[in-house]
This record gives sequence, structure tokens and C-alpha cells, in this order.
Amino acid sequence: MVAWTSDYGRSTANPTAGMSLRALRFGIDGLPVPRLRGRIHQISIAPVLAVGVALTLLARDGRGSVALAVFTFSIVAMLTASAVYHCHTTSSEAKHLARRIDHGTIFVAIAGTQTAFWLLSAPASVAAPAVTVVWLITILGFRHKLRNLSELNSAGSWLYGALGWSGVLLIPFLLGGGLIVLALVLLGGAAYSVGGVLLHHKAGNLWPGVFGYHETWHTLVMIGVLLHGAGLVALAGVSF
Repeated sequence: MVAWTSDYGRSTANPTAGMSLRALRFGIDGLPVPRLRGRIHQISIAPVLAVGVALTLLARDGRGSVALAVFTFSIVAMLTASAVYHCHTTSSEAKHLARRIDHGTIFVAIAGTQTAFWLLSAPASVAAPAVTVVWLITILGFRHKLRNLSELNSAGSWLYGALGWSGVLLIPFLLGGGLIVLALVLLGGAAYSVGGVLLHHKAGNLWPGVFGYHETWHTLVMIGVLLHGAGLVALAGVSF
């Protein structure tokens, strides 16, 4: 057996089958990572940004434009941080910093999504305090990740689910947009949640060496983004 040593000073026998030395990358746990690690988010950045900007400009009013802009740029921030961490860092120091930022921007994406839905579905007297609380939690969560995320400890990850599913408070207001919008929001939340559970259990390793459980998670994230984006487009009254 051949032992391969990562830049974290660890070694692991029998690296992923079918991967050449040139293509081999190592994760923060010192194990070889699949070839598509981070690529789903990387290739999604430009399309999400382009479509998001276009939809922002097509919204029927200022509130719709602001909501779609916040949603777009919060999602792009998450995708960019993920791509940088998974695809463009090599040294251990850079990886640890990039990982903290990557985990922190998940809070930003959740907050941006909720902000957009609050703006488009609830009266300002309700939306303003709700959005304020969401972003305060996001700041605290981001700070927690930056300060407490160790190599293999996903500190405070339960807060993602708590913050995300606090969006159920939107349901009475979303009903005004119709059952389709409500269904899109709930299905999007379900996609994120199923992905999170699979990630936690390292399940969904569909193509070892190429498409692992993390890629399954990233795919479900993008499904969630698309479903929530569709709901926001309907609420914003985008006209093509």
C-alpha cells in the first residue's frame, strides 16, 4: 500500500481509486477529495449572478428589485466562498481561513433569502424587525464560525437549520402569494435540510473519486436556490 501525505501532515492509505497524482487533492481531514469537489458551486457563480441581475432589473417595483438583489448577492457570496475554499486554496493556513469564511457565508445566504421573502410578502412594520433579527443572528453565527471552527468540528451548525426554518414565520404572509409560492419555499427548505442531513452522515457518495457526498450536498443546495429563486420571481412580479 502507498501512503499519500497531505499538506496537513497526515497520511492515508489507498487514495481514491482512479485519481492521478496530478489531479489528487486533499481535504481538511487529510483525505483525497472527489474531482468535482467545489466545481458545482464554482460553475454556478456566473449564471446565478447574470440571471439574478437580469431579474432584478425586470422586477415591477423598487421593493422587488431590492429583494432580488439581496437574494442574488447573498447566494453569490456563498457560492464564491465555497469555490475559493474547495478549488483555489492549497496551503493549510489558507484552507483553514477559507473554510471559516465558507461556513460563515452560509448564514449570509440564509439571511439574504429570508430578507427577500420578508420584503416581498410582509408589511414593512413586520418585515423590518424580522429582517433585523435575522441579520443579528447571522452576524453572531458568522462570528462564531470565524472564531470557533476547528479542523474537523463544524461548530454551531445546528444554527443553520434553526435560522433557516425560522422562516416558517413567513407562512401566513406567503399565503397571500398563492399556494405555488408557498410550495416552492417549503420544497426549497426541504432540499437544503435533506442535503444537510446527508452531509452530516456523509451519505450520497454516488461516484467515488468523482461525485461524493459533499457534491450531493452542493447539488441539493443549488436545487434549494432555484426553488427559492422561483418563488421570489413570482412574488416580485417579474415580467419578461
